[in-house]
Amino acid sequence: MQSTDRTEHDRNNCLPEISTVINGDIFCVRVLVPEDGSDEQIYAMTQRIGRDENRFNNEPYGMTREEFAQWCIKQDAWSRGEMLPAGYVKQWTFWLHVNNVPVGYGRIREKLTEQSKLFGGNIGYAVSNNFRGKGYGNYLFNSLLKFACMLGLETVLSTVEKCNPVSRAVHEKCGGILISENSERWFFSFDEAMKKIKERQNNA
Repeated sequence: MQSTDRTEHDRNNCLPEISTVINGDIFCVRVLVPEDGSDEQIYAMTQRIGRDENRFNNEPYGMTREEFAQWCIKQDAWSRGEMLPAGYVKQWTFWLHVNNVPVGYGRIREKLTEQSKLFGGNIGYAVSNNFRGKGYGNYLFNSLLKFACMLGLETVLSTVEKCNPVSRAVHEKCGGILISENSERWFFSFDEAMKKIKERQNNA
């Protein structure tokens, strides 16, 4: 996707879907829109992910349908830098669909906060518990890196809880370089992976 000048209000509408056919299955990752608040399948998917599994903050867990609809409106506003609580930064939410079924989602933070430097980083993701073990996390995370490039991020940090070695494997497969660790988590840099993605996007 070529860079173009755009306002924050129409930027999300300029983000394309990332879709691929793999072994006959159609994978698609797209940005959240307010209308997703009325999507029963997306809502149900968010209820199959724990509230704070492996430090991924799944805010919709336990929400009513009406609360979820309002949450989608809020997330759309946050992606434009509007209605942000104190200490928050602009962030985007993306859904992963496989064969038109929502199976997971992720988010991209524009900048690191003091908290996200310690856990979370720029990118977080989760896959619904009934679709794990199928490699969907690899596709979702790689797509989030591509979107991060489209959104102008050059430096990307992501953290992995040490109780979640499967996610570490995802990070490594998507080009992450382990730069540090502590007793609780690993810290991965994707700066080199981002450079390669950006080169491919510019040459497309």
